[in-house]
Amino acid sequence: MGWRPWPRPLAWAELLDPEPTEAPKGHGGRGTDVPMDVIDLTPLYIQALDGDLQDYHAAYPELFQHYYRFWADGEGPAPFPREVVRERAALLRARLPGVQKALARRGFPEPMTVVLFVGRGTTNGHAFWDSARRAFVVWLPVEAYTTALQADLFVAHEWLHALHYTRHPELYFHDRRSQHRVGRQLLTEGVATWGTLQVMGVDEIGALWADYVSPEFAAGWYRQCRLREREMARRLLAEWQESRETNDWFAMWDEHDVTRYRGGYYMGLQVMERLHREHGLDLSALLNLAPRTLERWARAALEAMAGEDPT
Repeated sequence: MGWRPWPRPLAWAELLDPEPTEAPKGHGGRGTDVPMDVIDLTPLYIQALDGDLQDYHAAYPELFQHYYRFWADGEGPAPFPREVVRERAALLRARLPGVQKALARRGFPEPMTVVLFVGRGTTNGHAFWDSARRAFVVWLPVEAYTTALQADLFVAHEWLHALHYTRHPELYFHDRRSQHRVGRQLLTEGVATWGTLQVMGVDEIGALWADYVSPEFAAGWYRQCRLREREMARRLLAEWQESRETNDWFAMWDEHDVTRYRGGYYMGLQVMERLHREHGLDLSALLNLAPRTLERWARAALEAMAGEDPT
């Protein structure tokens, strides 16, 4: 895999509207041209800053039960300033239609529910099973999004999780053990990261980081990942069935050690790129691939990487 430079906006801008139209506001608003239901809970959060959070949490109890169980480090949202919440919710609402259109152009026009809310600053989102809607829903804590590039790329990533889980619910998780199982995360995060690269037209570093870190840091991190590919492949194979309270491969604990600073995303992307090359899989085929086959081929890719010299 050759080194690619830090992405410029022109690499992906043609896939998006240059001046995207704001998505529908409010609980359950649906646009006529975009098959997307945007539920914006941030006005309720702002109201709750002067009182209690009962109405805020009651607006979508299944979401908050999931979020506080699996993703937060405590109960209740953090106290983010009103203007910050309004600004970041507006940013996401403005970028959502462009992301949806980019996905539709790649053959994924399915309707999607997306919920905006305020969390505890612990994650930038994922997808969860809403039993009332009988569908996977994309959820986005607005505090995590500070730039248009982050909104475009990370929202596409979370959207792809929902599409993948919809096709193969067995890849979803229902307890912390399955959530943090190394093999499951490598497969699902790998598909979402490689898929973001394909849908949004960015390079590998763009799909992995957007502009969340400086180009210099991202480039150094990427080089370290390349140098440690063989080691990481061997460790991932050995740890495939392990599940820790927090999976270091997909966390941000030590910026000097890529195995504890999102190295799992890099390795997942490399695995999916190999499956694309070796088996001729495009994104649609990868999303539809039976999980047992995906796991078998992914492990074979890691075994091949484990025997190669770093370059």
